[in-house]
Amino acid sequence: MDSTVKQMLDGFRFAVGNYTSSLGPDNEKLKRTKELIDSLYSKAEDGADVSAITMDPDFAEAGGLLGALASELPLPQDEQQSVSAGAGESDSGIPSAGVVAAGYHMAYDSMGAPARESQGIYYERIFEIEKLAENAVHFNTLLVEDGVLLDMSRIPLIESAEETLKQAETIFSPTVDLQQKLAVETYADVKTVAELEFQGTLMAELSNVEHVWDALFIETLVLLPGCAQAIEAFGATDDNVAKLRNSHLFMADFLGITWAEVFADPRFLLFWNNIFWPRVPSAKRELYKVYSAEGWRDLLKGKFYDPYVKDLPIPQPDPDKAFLRFWGDDHPVHDTLQLLRTPPRPDIRKDSPN
Repeated sequence: MDSTVKQMLDGFRFAVGNYTSSLGPDNEKLKRTKELIDSLYSKAEDGADVSAITMDPDFAEAGGLLGALASELPLPQDEQQSVSAGAGESDSGIPSAGVVAAGYHMAYDSMGAPARESQGIYYERIFEIEKLAENAVHFNTLLVEDGVLLDMSRIPLIESAEETLKQAETIFSPTVDLQQKLAVETYADVKTVAELEFQGTLMAELSNVEHVWDALFIETLVLLPGCAQAIEAFGATDDNVAKLRNSHLFMADFLGITWAEVFADPRFLLFWNNIFWPRVPSAKRELYKVYSAEGWRDLLKGKFYDPYVKDLPIPQPDPDKAFLRFWGDDHPVHDTLQLLRTPPRPDIRKDSPN
């Protein structure tokens, strides 16, 4: 039976069951509604899809009768009975496992082949539990006890993190490396879906802060070579030269950093050697006969930096200024790469102390 149809008809049967106890099984409208729903079930079991069922005259009549039952006068209290709702309800009056499981059937039926290949094992286990469950409450209890929902959530996340970690080898981002390694380790240890959600949100929020901080750090240190690169690419315009001269003085005054200090920083070198240099067009490499990241650095300084600042004071590095604020503490600038790999994150727990 189509899972969408099953979910819908089980809902009809559950509604009918609620009226059975108050109206009694001999109510004519109620009896007719049950007949119509049974007829629709039979057609669905013979292969009728959701379109065929919803266009069937029995479906429209059943829907109208369900609405009419709401206005029927209930039996006197002493004549009301406790009657089950058939397939939609267990003997105890609790909805059947099928009512709850219908959503899983619908999700499974809508999957393409690739999704079924990766997720099918979890749905097969859910459907096994559905057959074992006495009712909806028992079904949900068994799902939690079995752990299938936790595995369905965390195993794809672990696999995704492992794949991202592999792909991240080409982007040289310490924040991405750390985040995905923590994801693999953390998701492997969680015991509940709630803990999975908490830890996932926590890691993402902390990583987002560190990723932005790292990007801003690179943008700051790239200022000096970036200004020289602008002159190389777009020419020695008044604006480009002014930016370079201002940056030449600003970086030393603001951060105690000179050109030499920029290219002594481990985090910046990771970027320069592996991200920036590979993107220098081959035509420019041939034009200047430069074939290494170090060669490009020296070309920019000798031809597009020094000539435009030779009349300015020579700034000196100042270690007392070369500090950055990260997670509430000051750290030396050149410790950045190590800080991003093992960040001094704040202690945030799901069980806040009283």
